[in-house]
Amino acid sequence: MKMFFKRYSHWLALFILSFSYFSMFINLEFEKLDTIAIIFGGIGFLSVAYLAIVTEQHIRKKSKEK
Repeated sequence: MKMFFKRYSHWLALFILSFSYFSMFINLEFEKLDTIAIIFGGIGFLSVAYLAIVTEQHIRKKSKEK
């Protein structure tokens, strides 16, 4: 189990963040603060998605070298 979390922790973090971000739309009221939350949440979601992809590429490159 430890190896699973070590290998796939970046995807788990992305899944938790995406669930949190998309659950925000359930009780959404279009006000000024909600719009700001959507924008900054989207930026954070895209940042974590980019880091997960880069981390996965690094792990795959490292395993091919061995």
